Amino acid sequence: MKGHYSTGEFAKLTGVSVRTLQYYDDIGLLKASRSDGDRRYYDDSHFITMQKIVTLKFLGFTLVQIKELLAQDSWNLKESLEIQKILMEDKLLQIQNVLKTLDHAIQLADEKERIDAGIFISIIQGVQYEDKHREWLNDVLPVEKVEDIFSIPKRQQQEMEKKFMLMLTELKNKTGTDPKAEEIQQLVKSLMEMFEDIVGEDIHSFYENLDEEQLEEEDPLFSLPFETNEVEWIREAIQIFLETDRGKGG
Repeated sequence: MKGHYSTGEFAKLTGVSVRTLQYYDDIGLLKASRSDGDRRYYDDSHFITMQKIVTLKFLGFTLVQIKELLAQDSWNLKESLEIQKILMEDKLLQIQNVLKTLDHAIQLADEKERIDAGIFISIIQGVQYEDKHREWLNDVLPVEKVEDIFSIPKRQQQEMEKKFMLMLTELKNKTGTDPKAEEIQQLVKSLMEMFEDIVGEDIHSFYENLDEEQLEEEDPLFSLPFETNEVEWIREAIQIFLETDRGKGG
């Protein structure tokens, strides 16, 4: 090595872009030397610092963390690495959750059907917040029943969610029509039957066992991307169904 390198030369030797080197210089991570003409240049000592930066970046440290570490005369290396390992494990778990959710979304997506985008996103959010839903159900149903709900085979769960999305999309598209119409009531009936299959009990009994606070906390209509008028219309249609169904002794 000749011991004196322009920014371009140093960039080629280290495999780092000129722009990155300039940024590292600006933030004080890897300060370049300056010639009399105020031009940046690097010497052999910069290679050692760059190796440290590359290694720490590979281990997942942020540039802020790297700068702090390089500024120290000595590190508690084991502690730093243990902390970083925990952070990387958290990131790995997050990535695994994202991949799981993406796989679920791909399985739900059906090119043959037109699904309301907002409803689709809400279903996927439901997958993300599965633990929260489980916690809420544990407050209103026996633990054994909750375990049965969440042990439904994956393929069956996806088929139910597809059906659910299609019914909600159809209801959303029919907002403003007569909620008593047979077509609307059949859709509501299908929704209620699906819900009964999931919770394993009569829909009337389920809602009667909920107090106001529990109902408001997890009301499905609150979590779906419906406009106020759509929510009111769907609630009216459901109320008509419940009253009619109760009148039939259902």
